[in-house]
Parts: sequence; C-alpha cells; structure tokens
Amino acid sequence: MTHLTTEDVGAVILDAETFRPPAGETFLYALIGRAEGQTILDGGLPLADGLIFLEGSLAALALADIPPEQDIGILRVRRRLIQSWLEVAHEDHGSCYVLVAKDPSGR
Repeated sequence: MTHLTTEDVGAVILDAETFRPPAGETFLYALIGRAEGQTILDGGLPLADGLIFLEGSLAALALADIPPEQDIGILRVRRRLIQSWLEVAHEDHGSCYVLVAKDPSGR
C-alpha cells in the first residue's frame, strides 16, 4: 500500500486563516501548501512522503509563525483512521507524528 484514500482517513483541507482546533484528540493536522493539499485530496495520502501531523494546539502555534502571505492550508485527518501508520517524531512541546508506510496490523 502506498496511499490512503482521503475517504478512508476523513481528510479535508481547512482554511488557515479561520483555523480553530476543537478540544480533544479526534483529529491530527498537517500544515501544507494549498496546491499540495489539493493533490492529496485528488490522489490520496502518500505513505512514503513523511508527512508530519500535529495535534490541534501545536498546529495553531505553528500557524502563528507562518507569514500570512504564504499560501497554507491545513490537512485534517481522523487520528484513529491513520494511527496504524504514525510514528512519533518529536515530543518537545507535544506530540508530532510522521506518516510512514508499514503494515497496519503490526506484523
């Protein structure tokens, strides 16, 4: 498997300017260019690209550091639907995850 379909992971692109993450850990977010986001919506979520996902509060903090003129979108996915393909990448200020290709059954 090289891609997860956007339907399988509940993927949507959110507007960075109005982004307000809900409480809880239902979703993970990747800050990406709008063109890349559209490519993902059209072709699926690639497992080999090392896409980084953040929890909502960290995504909001990261957005604060991005200039407003940068064309950024936020890819939102349901955590439980991609959990099997996530590896923890960094934990200084909270959890950060990288999407990787692996057998979701753990074998």
